[in-house]
Amino acid sequence: MDPIPDLAPEGESLSSKDKLLDAAIQIAGREGLSAVTYRAVAARAGVTHGLVRHHFGTREQLLNEAFRQAAEQDSDGVRLRVGTIDEFASTFVQWFNASWERSVLQFDETTQAIRGALPMNNIRQQYEGYIVKVRETFADVGIDDPDGRVAALVFAALDGLALQHLIYGEDLRTENVLDALRDILTRLAD
Repeated sequence: MDPIPDLAPEGESLSSKDKLLDAAIQIAGREGLSAVTYRAVAARAGVTHGLVRHHFGTREQLLNEAFRQAAEQDSDGVRLRVGTIDEFASTFVQWFNASWERSVLQFDETTQAIRGALPMNNIRQQYEGYIVKVRETFADVGIDDPDGRVAALVFAALDGLALQHLIYGEDLRTENVLDALRDILTRLAD
């Protein structure tokens, strides 16, 4: 199994809790939610399984926090909150390729929530967080979106593009779609 990538800012190392969350994200993304156990997460992070229980208490809490962390990392990593349209989602492909497990985890959790196995409210909160960052970027670049519908539409396009990138696995195709999206946004800002 590949080592857990250190996603901490340069010069800093991940806390044991963050390592456990990253381990849970990778396991869930690669093997599915049912594979996320205290023992599997501890083994992946190189700690005892008691530390997992200490930090999270329940498996559900571990999964909730892993989902939140995955969403936050993705939001920052793909650059949803930026100052220019050229920067918007400018690292989407590189970020996605570096840790596709986060997206798979989020799709898996969304599917589980739709089936009623997980709370839908958690998914809605994460989506709202993404949409808020897109709206903030739009406000900075001069795109009129008073009710957030355009931001919701753009995030829906990015969400679908993440799934398509998993399916096609073609960086150039994804970059071309992102260029077209930024082109549309530039026209909206004019």
